[in-house]
Amino acid sequence: MKKSYIAAALALTSCMVVGTAAASQSNSVTATFRPDMTLKVNGTAYTVRDTTGVKVSPLIYNGTTYLPLSSLGQLLGAEVSWDNDSQTVIIHDDDADYIGEAKAKELALKHAGLSSKEVSFLQLKLDWDDGRAVYEVEFYAGSREYDYEINAVTGAVVDFDSDIEDYTIPSDSEDYISREKAQKLAQAKAPKATLIKLELDVDDGRAVYEGELREGSTEYEFEIDAVTGSFLKWEQERD
Repeated sequence: MKKSYIAAALALTSCMVVGTAAASQSNSVTATFRPDMTLKVNGTAYTVRDTTGVKVSPLIYNGTTYLPLSSLGQLLGAEVSWDNDSQTVIIHDDDADYIGEAKAKELALKHAGLSSKEVSFLQLKLDWDDGRAVYEVEFYAGSREYDYEINAVTGAVVDFDSDIEDYTIPSDSEDYISREKAQKLAQAKAPKATLIKLELDVDDGRAVYEGELREGSTEYEFEIDAVTGSFLKWEQERD
């Protein structure tokens, strides 16, 4: 289905949000069901159904027709999803100009300075992150694991990480801050949170404390440099 059809349909038909998560942020309104209305796409009549297969009747509110975006997406060959973190409806047209999996793999290997003969691929998939399409690329080279996110449109490296697997760090090193010190640093940023995980690991060739904190429905993930005590990562997410 061409993009012009999708754009026209979405412009002509104001649509309901994808899920209840989005609806919870909306105001209540009084609308009229119109089961007698017919939807035609390129001259062909269609029965509109929701994601569970149940028939959906159009709604009329203030003279405007409303239909579920997910249902229209199915009819028009577009994928519709809901990103709860950013409260965003995402419409993906199959005709979108994505670089493709092969190119994403090539770009990740180039960034890592490796060839395809030197690695074993574990995962390569198209996903959404912060409202944009990305390829998640994961592979091994020797004992090191690499994780990449490649922008599916531009090919830019959005995020990457590498860890040495099956490597034991001497936990008694005098150069490292103690586990107790790392925990104190983390909980100073979220005093009411409970420590869920804290372990010494290697990230990009340096020792780090990786951990998780939780406070109610909020989860914190962090990395602390095991030598300097500085934060390398601090992320906050809500369930």
